[in-house]
Amino acid sequence: MKRSMWLTLQALLLTVLLSGCIFSSESQQARDVADKFWQAVLSEDMETAKDLVTWESAQYLQYLDSKSIAAQRFETGEIKIQDNTAEVATVLYGGEKGDMVIPVRTILVRGKDKWQVDVQKTMGSMVSGAMGAVVDQLNTFMQEGLRDLDKALSDSVNELNKSLKQGVEQLQKDLTVPPPPQPASPTEPSSKQAI
Repeated sequence: MKRSMWLTLQALLLTVLLSGCIFSSESQQARDVADKFWQAVLSEDMETAKDLVTWESAQYLQYLDSKSIAAQRFETGEIKIQDNTAEVATVLYGGEKGDMVIPVRTILVRGKDKWQVDVQKTMGSMVSGAMGAVVDQLNTFMQEGLRDLDKALSDSVNELNKSLKQGVEQLQKDLTVPPPPQPASPTEPSSKQAI
């Protein structure tokens, strides 16, 4: 009895280890395809990119030439695999300085023997990622602008406060200083003089 339980436990452990290796291998293959795809797109090697995409989505490659996405580099991150679909978290760095972050989900489907990028679905995630990046940049710009406006407004209020304070001090001085003495009014000569 103990022997059969031990064999069952070993078989279960071996199954878990093998499934972990298979999953790890699948996720690494998906990441490799995503990395090769983005490297090809950024280096304008559309022939290589074409070999890495699904036949149905190859026509969308024309929208991904490096001039249209203006990305200078990329990074891949977390991978989710469900059935025959993989999503690789990808970040494209665009803009003049390469500081504009565009989050993308590189979508891959498992073909007969390899992973392939679904360009259409990937572009769909790119549009929403780019819009999010633009909104974030506008938000940052607005916050900086408001900060500058707040400072300018604060400076103006401080100047106004200073002017008002000086005006109040001057008014207090004017009110507390005794008025200058009035010149003595000449006495009216009496019209009746003694004769």
